[in-house]
This record gives sequence, structure tokens and C-alpha cells, in this order.
Amino acid sequence: MIDTLFGGVAGGRPVLFGVDIVDISRVTRAIAYSGPAYLRHVTTPQEHGLHPDEELAAAASVAVKECFIKAVGGRPPGFSWHDFRALGDVDHAAREWAGPLLAGAAPEVEKTTGIPLGNTMAYSVHGASHAAALTRLAPGRPAADVVGEARWGWAGDRVVALAILTATTDEEQRWP
Repeated sequence: MIDTLFGGVAGGRPVLFGVDIVDISRVTRAIAYSGPAYLRHVTTPQEHGLHPDEELAAAASVAVKECFIKAVGGRPPGFSWHDFRALGDVDHAAREWAGPLLAGAAPEVEKTTGIPLGNTMAYSVHGASHAAALTRLAPGRPAADVVGEARWGWAGDRVVALAILTATTDEEQRWP
């Protein structure tokens, strides 16, 4: 169905999508209540650079990770917020089709929310969420990794994120 909707850019591979909206004020309250412990719990050091404003960076990180949680079917036993790790805007095995696929889906999210999704980030998936993603993406076939890409943006007190995950094989790996 994804290939039909987006002109074959998924290359016939299974993909998982998630969309989320986070109120920045909710994250601001969590930071005020728990301080640096909250940030250590939900973000990695790389995600602190999502935006110079610490609270906006944390809200963007939560929104993107909530997308990935939805994509893998929820929080599996053993889940950690650190299962999803931002890598930056790097080349990865799914970049050739993930970018166009997100670009094809983003206008509808932007139209619905009124928020442009102008920021892009690649992610690696680990731990319990990696296993849950592989169960959905590659049952019975070997996969070396689960890769993701996300787009996000904000306006006012809301962050909106759209994310995609897929499994890759050893031959496709091109992480820096």
C-alpha cells in the first residue's frame, strides 16, 4: 500500500510509521519537576542538539520517540527511551527512499496541524524496541539493523513529528 501511495519509493520493503503531537508545556513541567533526571531519562546527548532551547529539544525528542513507539506497536517489555538514538542528519541505508516517503507524507500532517516539518534526523533503534520492530518488519528473515528517519517542527506550544522505521540487511549497512 505504501508503494502505491508514494510511487514505489519504499522499494517493496515493509515500513512502520508514527505521528505524534507534544505540548511543549508538558515537557517544561516535567523538566521543572525532575530537572536533569528527566532529560537523562528521555533524551540522549545527541538529542540535546535538536534545538538550542533545551525544553524545545526535549519536546522534539519526546515527540519523535513517541512516533517510533507507535510504529513498533507500543512500549515492549524492557522498553527504554534510549532504545531510539538520534544520529544526526547522516546518510543511512534507507535514506534513498525514506526521505521521499516522509516528504510525501509530511504535507498532509502539515496541512492538518498547521505546523511545517522542517527538521530531519536519522535514528538507530536498539533494545526491546529493536526486537519489537523486527517482529513487525522482518518476521522470519535476518535483519542487521532497524533504521529510522524523522521530520519534526513546532509552532506555539506544540511539536509535531512524523517518523518511519524499516529493517535493513548487512549488505545495506552504510552507517558512518
